[in-house]
Amino acid sequence: MSSLHEALLAAHLKNDREALVRLYERAADTSDDKDAKGFYLTHAYIFALEAGLPIADELRTRLVHMGREVD
Repeated sequence: MSSLHEALLAAHLKNDREALVRLYERAADTSDDKDAKGFYLTHAYIFALEAGLPIADELRTRLVHMGREVD
């Protein structure tokens, strides 16, 4: 099991939304698969919205550029 995967599991167990945003964004940034990248960024975006984090706007912009969100 990768350390990123383990960190995601731990963050979910703690319900640490800020960590989940960072970790899902890192997963997206390191993925070579377009669908996986969209999946991870969507999760990062949702957790950022739930936590009221300002990075949500940046994540949404990235999703729009990927065609995963409508502007």
